Amino acid sequence: MTTPRAAGIPTLSRRAKILIAIAVVLLALLLIGPRVVDVITAFLWYGSLGHAGVLRTVLLSRLGLFVVTGVVLALFTFAGMWLAYRVRPAFLPSPTDDPVVRYRAVVTSKLKTFAIVPSLLIGLIAGIFGQSAWQQVLLFFNRQPFGDTDAEFGMDIGFYAFTLPFIEFVLGFLFAGLIVMFLANLVAHYVFGGIRLAGREGSLSRGARIQLAAIAGVFLLTKAVAYWFDRYALVYSNRSPMFTGANYTDIHAMLPAKAILTGIAIICAAAFFFGIVLRDLRVPAIATVLMLFSSLVVGVGWPTAVQTFSVGPNAEKELPYIARNIAATQEAYGLASAKYEKSDPKASPEALQTLTAKDAPSLQNVRLLDPNVVSQAFSNFGGLKDYYRLSGKLSVDRYDVGGNQTNVLLAPIELDPSKTPSDWTSRHMVYTHGNGLITAPAGQVDQVVSESGRDAVNNNNAGGQPVFTRNGVAGSKAVTQPRIYYGEIIGSDPGFYSVVGSTGDPRELDSDTERSRYEGDGGVGIGNWFTRLAYAIKFTERNILLNGNIGPDSKIIYQRDPRDRVKQLAPFLTVDTKTYPMVDSRTGRILWVVDGYTTLPKYPYAQQTSLSDATGSRQQITPGQQAQRRQVDEKVGYIRNSVKATVDAYDGSVHLYQVDESDPVLNAWKSVFPGVVEPKSAVPAEVAQHFRYPQDLFEVQRFLLQKYHTSDPDTFRRQNDVWQAAAAPNETPDKDGLQSPYYSVASAPGGGPAQFQLSSILQAKDQPYLAGLVSVSSEGEDAGRLLVRDMRELPGRRTPGPMQAADLIKGAPPVVADNANIQALNPRFGNLQAIALANGGLTYVWPMYAQSTGERAAPKLIKVLSLNPVTGGAGYRTTVAASLTDAGYRGVDAALATAATGVSGPTQGQTVPGATQPGPDQPPTQATVPGADTPEVQAAVKAVSDAWSSVLSAQRSGDQVAVGQSMKQLGDAITKLQAAEAKARGGN
Repeated sequence: MTTPRAAGIPTLSRRAKILIAIAVVLLALLLIGPRVVDVITAFLWYGSLGHAGVLRTVLLSRLGLFVVTGVVLALFTFAGMWLAYRVRPAFLPSPTDDPVVRYRAVVTSKLKTFAIVPSLLIGLIAGIFGQSAWQQVLLFFNRQPFGDTDAEFGMDIGFYAFTLPFIEFVLGFLFAGLIVMFLANLVAHYVFGGIRLAGREGSLSRGARIQLAAIAGVFLLTKAVAYWFDRYALVYSNRSPMFTGANYTDIHAMLPAKAILTGIAIICAAAFFFGIVLRDLRVPAIATVLMLFSSLVVGVGWPTAVQTFSVGPNAEKELPYIARNIAATQEAYGLASAKYEKSDPKASPEALQTLTAKDAPSLQNVRLLDPNVVSQAFSNFGGLKDYYRLSGKLSVDRYDVGGNQTNVLLAPIELDPSKTPSDWTSRHMVYTHGNGLITAPAGQVDQVVSESGRDAVNNNNAGGQPVFTRNGVAGSKAVTQPRIYYGEIIGSDPGFYSVVGSTGDPRELDSDTERSRYEGDGGVGIGNWFTRLAYAIKFTERNILLNGNIGPDSKIIYQRDPRDRVKQLAPFLTVDTKTYPMVDSRTGRILWVVDGYTTLPKYPYAQQTSLSDATGSRQQITPGQQAQRRQVDEKVGYIRNSVKATVDAYDGSVHLYQVDESDPVLNAWKSVFPGVVEPKSAVPAEVAQHFRYPQDLFEVQRFLLQKYHTSDPDTFRRQNDVWQAAAAPNETPDKDGLQSPYYSVASAPGGGPAQFQLSSILQAKDQPYLAGLVSVSSEGEDAGRLLVRDMRELPGRRTPGPMQAADLIKGAPPVVADNANIQALNPRFGNLQAIALANGGLTYVWPMYAQSTGERAAPKLIKVLSLNPVTGGAGYRTTVAASLTDAGYRGVDAALATAATGVSGPTQGQTVPGATQPGPDQPPTQATVPGADTPEVQAAVKAVSDAWSSVLSAQRSGDQVAVGQSMKQLGDAITKLQAAEAKARGGN
């Protein structure tokens, strides 16, 4: 039966319909066409890596969820309208003042349109939201057991990691579907006359009453199920401002409240169904009021009262739940296996100042060349053209050089996309890659400068420079394929691509006189017109389609940042912001190593932590540095460094290796993406030797250790033993002005063999004193296990933190005496390193550089400063050995005796700051600046010396007030000395 057209509704002509159809097609092409091209090129890119299945799995999963969630919500919407239409009143009065009459006629004339179009729109919106949950859906269907249970319900952690998020997702869509169905049913009843608002009271048809009550009843039953599962979600509660996880109120009030509300919701749902049978709306109305009232009283009022009147005055009730939080947090973030050591307060001061051969690996490998400071020296050595650039922060790794493990700085020479020519052929077919690698030992310079350091400022041959090796590591590994097509700098511009393998000129630039042709396996072939057209559309560049040098063997290289390549290949990973290169002597190529993390947003009772807040990846950038990557701004409750990835700098090939075989999250993802992650046994031995503990994970753990170094819940509750990351004195800090962790080769705990370690300093909160040293080794039997050395108490005094140590060094007599000379050298400082000693003590070592003026002037190492925390003695000399001797340490020669032949030792014609020089060093010279010996300067020097003595006396006495006063006195004296010297120079 054909529904008659309502009067007054205009019709479209055939021509108008054709024009509208053409416009719709063109609009669809504009909107969908680029997306289709993106999918095609994405398949080509994944195929070039041999992992097209990753994209296929992701797309099919998202498409499947889009269809399922969209269809479900569309059916809910359609069902709501269809049910209302089926029970519409057969006869309706048509009062002239009823505004619905006209709309009812329009809807009736286009029933299919008004039923299908809104349903499809709702389904489209639902599908867009639903497909974003593809990860939690796939994890549910590939869930793995953790083997551990939560402290309250005894459920396996896998239930919270994989099952509960899926249940919450399903319930959320059921709620949305029922709400949409209720609203669609309500509107349809109103349009078709089942609900009339005419008159003073209006009317509701029997069919409308039954359907609306039934939908509301189902909604309440669903709410009852949600209340039941909300009980398990209490393990994520944030009620307590102090910790994450269910507290006393949650367990003793909210938990029974959720059970009570579950029962009330079932009773209220039954009331709605009984209301249908009894034909009385008062029963559902009473049920609605009961549900709202009980939600407020039982779900809000009761827990608030318990928290206010029971827990507030009796905070010790939280202790069992704080203990749960501590245990879960330590487990979720890999802190449970940490090893804690405490300094011996009864150790003799003499023992703490005696160095032995056990300290040799640490002291011979002192990192005198700060990777944040000396990068310009690397650029100068390379004689780099403007279109090449080095990273503003050099990478640190360890290599076997001369039979010893040593710190090595590495700087790949990368192409800077922003410096390439503007014409398309040069930019994309000639300037295609970087070329080479510069390395230097981090504890060695070409020559020790003179004691005054003056000749180092403007004399390039005066020493203080790194010992460079081009395309390899000295005496170790050589790079035979130095070309870098993939890297951090060349990949910093996502739109920068290169077309390689051209049929003739122009060939790719290696240097001003050398050209080459790419022969690697990387890149996507564009030898046919289809792929060329696809990439011409993707990059909106007609030259890709028209350039005559592109032939059958040509390839296009893009997606060049190693982190981006790993993230694309493994979308389930969070990648570290710090990528580092290594020399692979098996192939003679440069590999980039990327650390990958599996994370969960929540873990029962574990503290939630923001990755961007906990890491220092948003570093302050000095001139000449490129911006560092930010860690993703997401909160996590669980993190594991389960994957190490390598990216070949020449062909871009990616290998993902599972290094934590016990991680259930990664094992679940391996089921989703089989073959993407290779087993640990597949890691080449040489590559495994250069895996290191990742910095972002270490910073997250350091952030948590500020509170979670204690396992005592009462101490945690009182917050009277809180630590904080140390500030960075006169060095490149992280985003919060804190000291960045640093890599170095050092002795294993207790004086064991050399190990590559990542270390950081923690202070007592709001105090200048050292609380502990945190380190973790990248190798050995304790690899990956945090070591926390509690060093708050050394015999006779509290251990100064980095800022206080820096002030003590600056106030030491030899430094004060040479202050005018120091200022003339335009000094820069490296990171102040706290080096743990085998005797249980520590020493501070602080490299100082002279910075000459000039656009490309490089800083030069001129002094090694040190501090003996036991006595406050400071060293200010040109070598580590001499500086430690001046600081009052004994046995320096024994600890550094092997330096002359060791990895930090000199090569022919060179001397090393880490080695004992032949013959005694000359004492530091006095300032040579004219006028520096004026009476005002001499008086200021004496005042600084007196203030320094006062600081040492106050620290020995343990009087913290006196320490603070004497430190202020020292700072004022140094300021007056600088002013006196400036006046003296100005007067002459």
